[in-house]
Amino acid sequence: MPLTPGLIPKRQDELAKQLGKLVVDHLITPGRIQSKVINDASIQNMKIFVQAEVKKALSTQKSTAQLLDQLGMKNSSFTLEQRLQTFILGKYEIWSEENMSKSLKDTVPPHLQQKALDSIPALSHFIVKKGKEYFTVRKANAILKTCWMIFSRNGVS
Repeated sequence: MPLTPGLIPKRQDELAKQLGKLVVDHLITPGRIQSKVINDASIQNMKIFVQAEVKKALSTQKSTAQLLDQLGMKNSSFTLEQRLQTFILGKYEIWSEENMSKSLKDTVPPHLQQKALDSIPALSHFIVKKGKEYFTVRKANAILKTCWMIFSRNGVS
């Protein structure tokens, strides 16, 4: 077909639509995009880019909230805190349900049980010391004597 000067301007819209359809339907397909983007070289380049950006973010003096705000995530510190609380609470509830029927001895690891037993003398000393400090006032002495008499009558000594 011979090109005449008036043919393209008259049918420019139709020609543009047909060329666009040709490009979308045959030249730029999801498969072609995927083959160009998802290949070993592209993945390696993405890893290098992400690593460089993470290093840059870690070396900055900005807070996490400022960095997330910079990425367009406003109120991110509140959102992160909320998500973290929800996550921890969920894990705690699951753990509680799984261990509710178990005794404390079956739940606490042996090394922590031993650590607790080993700290009893120091804890007792601390409680006695703080108790003495508290009961140095006359009124407190009277309260202590009254409590002691009650405990003595009930066989606690």
